[in-house]
Amino acid sequence: MAKIQPDSGTFNDITDKVLTAPKKLALNDATADFAVICESRCYMVHRRVLEKESPYFEGMFRFNGVEVDDKKVKLSDVDMYLMKHVLEFMYNSEYTLPSGTVVPTTGYCNHTTAALRDGPLRGPAIFKRKCICSGKTLSPSHLMMHICIYAIADYLGMAALKTYAYQGATDVLHVYWDDEELELADALEEAFTSTPEDDRCIRDVLISTLKEHPGLWVDEGNVHEWLNDNPKELEEVESDWVVPWFSS
Repeated sequence: MAKIQPDSGTFNDITDKVLTAPKKLALNDATADFAVICESRCYMVHRRVLEKESPYFEGMFRFNGVEVDDKKVKLSDVDMYLMKHVLEFMYNSEYTLPSGTVVPTTGYCNHTTAALRDGPLRGPAIFKRKCICSGKTLSPSHLMMHICIYAIADYLGMAALKTYAYQGATDVLHVYWDDEELELADALEEAFTSTPEDDRCIRDVLISTLKEHPGLWVDEGNVHEWLNDNPKELEEVESDWVVPWFSS
């Protein structure tokens, strides 16, 4: 039986294309041509990636300031670890935060109330709702990082990153809304001081969480104190809350 031979011309053409195809750019790779310095960390990046992903950097390069001549920029007020995640998003359209636990993909969601979470195992099956965060790796410590990244994204004009960080914060709050490691009062303070007042996205998801779970703030505690110090937000949280008839 005659052997089937590959078409040599087609095979060679494909091989040439593979060998000559441009490699995907990566953070800190050998072709990087610009430095982003945050605190003690220097990240080597690509000018064209910065220009494409961030209006802030695009404007900086357009006006040819000293940073362009020196091929480096120093962002003194940005945490170096958070900046790594921002740059990671520029290259990969996502970022991965450290630690966390995978939300199970089997069973039904038991995160909406403490009664469902702490009650009988069959309780969530009554509502038959799959968890919107199933399969995601989450940690209560991620909330603050998402909020800080959201603020950096706003500064750099990165709308897609803001959306990604917002969704990350939403997911963490859905699963860990009453976890002590969430440090919710600190998260509220960060969100309401580091983002523009007219930018409601990250603020609203926090306010919505307080509305859905009044037990987080009606009694004494850090969140209760924060709301008392911020009467405008307290009024907003209380606007949809019905005081139980049995309360004194």
